Amino acid sequence: MRRLQSGLAALVFGFATSALALDKVPYEPTNESIAIPGAGPRQPFVPPGVDYPAIVDRGPELSLYVDHTYESTRDLSTFWWVRGRGSNYRLTFGGVYRSGGFQAQAEIPVQYTLLTIDTLMQQAPNDADRTKAELSLADVIGQGAYFWELPTQDAPTYVGLNLRVRFPTHTTKFKFGLIDGSTMEFGFPYYLHLAPSMLLSTSYGPLFLVANQGLLAMLAKDIDLGGVLQKIPNLYFWESHVAAGVAATDWLSFTLELLSFAQLNRASINDPTSGQQANIDDVKAVFLNPGLTIDLGDFRLAMAGRLDLSGRSSRDFGTLTFSGSRAFLTRLCYLF
Repeated sequence: MRRLQSGLAALVFGFATSALALDKVPYEPTNESIAIPGAGPRQPFVPPGVDYPAIVDRGPELSLYVDHTYESTRDLSTFWWVRGRGSNYRLTFGGVYRSGGFQAQAEIPVQYTLLTIDTLMQQAPNDADRTKAELSLADVIGQGAYFWELPTQDAPTYVGLNLRVRFPTHTTKFKFGLIDGSTMEFGFPYYLHLAPSMLLSTSYGPLFLVANQGLLAMLAKDIDLGGVLQKIPNLYFWESHVAAGVAATDWLSFTLELLSFAQLNRASINDPTSGQQANIDDVKAVFLNPGLTIDLGDFRLAMAGRLDLSGRSSRDFGTLTFSGSRAFLTRLCYLF
């Protein structure tokens, strides 16, 4: 899979390099352009978000993008029936459309999921089935936002409201042979994500700041485990994004985002066979996402990473959202 990841990265950089030779139609300045002494006008920078959940900001009027994200989790034991680790290689196709204050975004991801299982339903798998991989559709994401411009003179500032919806369309299923001779097919629990949030975006010269604050509601669906119905609880979090950035030149920006989640409810997942209870309480996940954005004519190349700052809580949240506790994203975007 490292060869696959390297190949995708090489393809992205190949496209980006070829873009340097394109004749760019000069971009007309707007009140959204960040003024940089000695630099020409250009599309406003947007802090790159690492796959899901990503920060929302007011960007170009129309853009299409493709990105590749590698995500990993070292511990899947948030769910009582599985012990092991996993990783995702995700390819996402998306687009952003903005008209006036309204902005819409949609993403369709495909993922290659690799699991290494120690125990499943408290039994070890056969050696031949200890590692499994599947290619599947991941969760489709759509969101809509509306921004209002505040009457500021030297620091263009916008406030807004956003609703993000993540539909449980992932189709990943795994079948393992266990040491007792039986087989078991399972998938991770499905969640419908609803995330209303408040938005703030402001800039002053080459500096810019973006903040998203809101609720993340993960609405669950019970699943079947070996013929036994496993009840999955709903989960609620307060979601916070704060990103600061600097447009170092008219074609290069650096950003640093602090992303955190604080659980608002108490929940538990019961083991119907042993009566044991796995509590999902007081999850406070914190991540640091450094990012880099490069303008290449009509193209924009963004790279960002996700660093785990809170240990077990981050791993639990990464497992519950199928987004991992560590990740790296490379995105190639075409600006219209």
